[in-house]
Formats: sequence, structure tokens, C-alpha cells
Amino acid sequence: MRAPALAVALLLAFVAFVPPAHAAEDFGAVGNVNKLIDILSTPQLEPGQSGDFVLAFNSTYPAGMVLWNVSLEASVYEYATIDQSIPVDRNWTYPYPVLQSGSGHASGRSWWWNTSSVDPGTVTNLSFTVVTSSDSNLMPYGSVFSQASYFVRFSLTFSGNVSGTMRPFRMASRGYFSPALWAEATNASNVEPCTAPWCRGNVNITLLGVDGVLVDSSFGVKPPIPQWPFYLLIALAVFCAGLAFLFWVEENPGTYPRVEAWWARQRGRLARVRPRRRKRAPTEPGSHQGAGPPS
Repeated sequence: MRAPALAVALLLAFVAFVPPAHAAEDFGAVGNVNKLIDILSTPQLEPGQSGDFVLAFNSTYPAGMVLWNVSLEASVYEYATIDQSIPVDRNWTYPYPVLQSGSGHASGRSWWWNTSSVDPGTVTNLSFTVVTSSDSNLMPYGSVFSQASYFVRFSLTFSGNVSGTMRPFRMASRGYFSPALWAEATNASNVEPCTAPWCRGNVNITLLGVDGVLVDSSFGVKPPIPQWPFYLLIALAVFCAGLAFLFWVEENPGTYPRVEAWWARQRGRLARVRPRRRKRAPTEPGSHQGAGPPS
């Protein structure tokens, strides 16, 4: 009886100290992937201004799933207004907007952890500066009544330990895929039935060629609304309120004698300035208007 009991004890100890491989090594799990990048703040800029785009990189995986050789990249991929949408690709001829380096491990619009690992639960705050131009020849931007947005995409690569073997992983956001490819990857015929790791949720990531889909983001660029119409409306409102008060004083004599006297003087001056019509001379009896000269 001692030998079976000892075997059972050894088996229970092995199960307790060795976690399930598949549950611990699922780097593409949606619950972890969609929280890897957390957008903290995005700038809303006037043309010519600069602003900080702030995000956080979260190592959302459980203990034991350490990320190695991590590289994160952010880039602008589309310009859009209510009326149009233009891809920011190799055909984009404008030098702006520019994503300048921020703090931490940033260099331009990329961050990397090539010489160290990222432990589970690590939160790293990152940022870059969006630089714009007020010259419409250097960068398109929206009008007063049309908000312009620049969409930002993210790409993440790292190495993960899967059953003792280091395997490369690549994840990307929606902006890295063409509309046709994205429509194919989310089509019901390619998603149902389809299970992990080939599909995640309602997206066939095998067709996309990635291990997970990250979040997208954006920032806005729009000229400020001019203030002169606002002040003009205020002036017109004050003017109309003043006229209404004067007419009320005129209809209620004796209520405000000084105002009534002042208003009477102003109306008299206005009457003298107003041009008067000439009266026609009366026609003499027996005269014939329009008759020709006597013969």
C-alpha cells in the first residue's frame, strides 16, 4: 500500500508545481492582447501647434510569460475628414505631421527592449510629440467646420517562450491591413467555424498573418473658430436691447425723464439729417402739360 500512496503523492506534487503549458503560453489571448497598449491621451491641435501623444505598454501576461526582444512602433497611416480619406503611404508627399521622439526608450516613433526582458505586470509609460504645420502646402488639415483626424497604428514584435522554445510573435493594429484583407478576415465564412489560435473572436488572424490585433488611435488637427462673429453677435444683442428700452421709454412718458429727453434730441437730429422730398409746384388752371411750342 505504501508504493501506490507514494506514487499518488509524487503525481500531485508534479501537478501542483508544473502549470498547464497551453493556458500559460497563449500569447495571442484576446484578453491579454487588447490591453497591451493603453492610450492615455491624444492631442487635439491647431495647425502649427505641437502636442504629446501619451500611451502605456502593459505586459498583461501572467507570471512565467516573459517577453524578450520587444519592439513597438507607432506610425500615421491615414488622413480623413468628413469629405475625404487619404492614405498616408509612399504616395504621401507632405512632410508633416511629424512624430518626434518622446521620453523613455523612444527614438522617433519606435521603442525597443532589445537587451532586456519585460516582466509580467510591467507598465511602461511612453510618449511622442506630434508636430504640425500651419502651411497647407506642407500638411493638409481640416477647416473650421470640418474636423481632420490622423489615424495612428501600432506594431509589436517580441519573442516568447513556448514549451521551452523561443518563438517570435508579431501583432499589429487595424491600420496595417487593407480594407479588402480586413473584410476577408472578418467575413463569417472565414470566421465561423474557426477556433484559436487561427481565429480570435470574430477575426481570422491567420489570414492577416499576425498573432493578435492591437488597438488603433488618432489625433485631430483643426483651425480654431474665429472669435469676431461671437463678439459681433454680442454687440447686435446689446444694440437691439438698447433700442427696445428706448421704445419702451417713448411709450411710457415720464418714467425716465432724462432718457426721454435725450432720446427726443437724438430723434430731432436724425430728422434734420434725413433728406426731405421736394414738393411739386401746383399746376396753373388752363395750362396744358406736355403741349408743344406754339406754332
